[in-house]
Amino acid sequence: MNAMKSPLLPFLLAAIVSVLVGVGVAMEPYFAGDVRAARAVQAAAPNPGWWATPISRLAPAPAKYYVMGLTAILAFALAGFRGLLLAVAFIALEQWGAESTKAWFGRPRPSPDLIAVVGAPRGFSFPSTTITFFAVTFGLLAVIAARVRKTPLALGVLSGGSVMLILGCAARVALGVHWPSDVILTSVVCLAWIWAAARFVVKRG
Repeated sequence: MNAMKSPLLPFLLAAIVSVLVGVGVAMEPYFAGDVRAARAVQAAAPNPGWWATPISRLAPAPAKYYVMGLTAILAFALAGFRGLLLAVAFIALEQWGAESTKAWFGRPRPSPDLIAVVGAPRGFSFPSTTITFFAVTFGLLAVIAARVRKTPLALGVLSGGSVMLILGCAARVALGVHWPSDVILTSVVCLAWIWAAARFVVKRG
């Protein structure tokens, strides 16, 4: 029973999830169902440039600085300095090392022979650095909002943050720069660590 209540257990679970996901994506260039799911997303949202491109552009500069600032403000409004600390720590970690982790897995980008690909994306596809950024901003806010007292602000942030993360994932698939498994598993790994840290830092409402 004491082991189940240990504050380290969520971190252990996050580590296990990360290892299992990492091994899987390192072994396969894409998973069964990725092609069909990607084609379904692209069929449901043809001509993605008008919506998917602007959403994707929230991750690089200069838009990312506005998203970071908004995340810091809302994290503080929801959970005070603890929330702000959590947001700053994860954003700093993402900005420092997210891109470099792609080389660990070497997963290739989707092939234009299999799905529609907008532009000529380079590099590797996992983890998605765009979705990592969305996870440590919009996803993090949703996690914090789920832990604090259910005020109109918290409920609004929970809904808005979740929707933005989902839209980010859909945008990357619609553009053909990531497989569905790339964006889903990137979200899962990031949110697992954010959830573990939030349980330790942010008091339950």
